[in-house]
Order: sequence, then structure tokens, then C-alpha cells
Amino acid sequence: MPLQPDWIQSVLFDRGYLARIKGEAIKVYLVLVEAGGGQPDRSVRMSLNQLMGRTQLTCPTVLEALAKLERLGLVVSTTREPGRAKTYYISDPPPASSR
Repeated sequence: MPLQPDWIQSVLFDRGYLARIKGEAIKVYLVLVEAGGGQPDRSVRMSLNQLMGRTQLTCPTVLEALAKLERLGLVVSTTREPGRAKTYYISDPPPASSR
């Protein structure tokens, strides 16, 4: 399933999230969006190892990126079982506030 460039453009540019996603978090976000078929309001199941492999980032960097994405409301971790692949919900966020 191809990515929805209009939706991604809207989230990143029109809604102002690109300026708020710092560091390597953009890589993690794009991997999760791609895994969700490029659609908003989707759940994606990925392990930390899969995220590290797809982004070529270290474990601490991926965890930090996920925390940033969750704080921004772009991604929500919906399972918290140790040792299991987590499910992440990719939200269709409102315009970013100008904090």
C-alpha cells in the first residue's frame, strides 16, 4: 500500500509538526507511518529490534524518539508487555500548538 503523501505533507508541513520533531524521531515516525500503510489512525505492531533495524539507530535513540513522538501526540503506545512487540497507534493529530 503506497504512502499517502497528502496526509504526511499535511501533518509534517501544514500542521507544523516537522519543526517540532527533533533529532532522529523523524526517522522512527516515517518507519511507523510506512508500516501502517501511510494511513492515519492505524495501529502498527513493531518490535524495538525491527525499529532499530529499519532506522539503523541505537536502542536508546529509538526509545528517545518514541518518547518524543508520544509527547507530540503523533504516536501512542497501546501495549506495554515486556519482551513483546509493541503496538503503536499512528494518530491523525490536530495542528501543532505554538509552544
